[in-house]
Amino acid sequence: MIDGKVRLIMAKKETVFSLSAQIRDNFGKGASRRDRQNDRIPAVVYGKDQPPLHVSLDHHTASLVLRVPYATINLELDGKKFVVAPQQIQKDPIKPIYKHVDLVVLNDKEQKERLELADKAEEMAAAALKIRLEIAAKTKLDLGEIAVPVAVAEDGTAAPTADGTAAPAAESADGAAAPAADAKEAPAKKDKK
Repeated sequence: MIDGKVRLIMAKKETVFSLSAQIRDNFGKGASRRDRQNDRIPAVVYGKDQPPLHVSLDHHTASLVLRVPYATINLELDGKKFVVAPQQIQKDPIKPIYKHVDLVVLNDKEQKERLELADKAEEMAAAALKIRLEIAAKTKLDLGEIAVPVAVAEDGTAAPTADGTAAPAAESADGAAAPAADAKEAPAKKDKK
């Protein structure tokens, strides 16, 4: 059963995604707010000896991509293609929205390194999950039903027995077994006068 869960979770996750972006002509706080109101994430693409490009991304698709660790993005922008990676992500502390993303252009060597890191991180996460599931299963089996034998004294106090065996039940004068120490007695009925 545990093996099946781990196999399901260990399924290969995608780390390379394709997104399209739009050039932003307006900059500043007001323009960024308008982008966010239109379900877009303001972003900046920089690197490779090029001037920074101010773009906006679709919030829904970009937020799905930005959740993946070591994600590599094939960004299409007005017919040009860039291979980028998130460098810095700014999220709203209360609302589930992204406020701004900085994307850095990757060269071939950086792309390979990032894919290798993603594979290693995935393997490490799968191994850690497998260990946690095994420990949880073992703990449930070991601690499932624990019964501690208890001795009940004549005064009604209870204590675990020293030898681990259950104490014999006390008998009343008529030969019937006495109620357990934790059993509640019915309240005495009062005579109506």
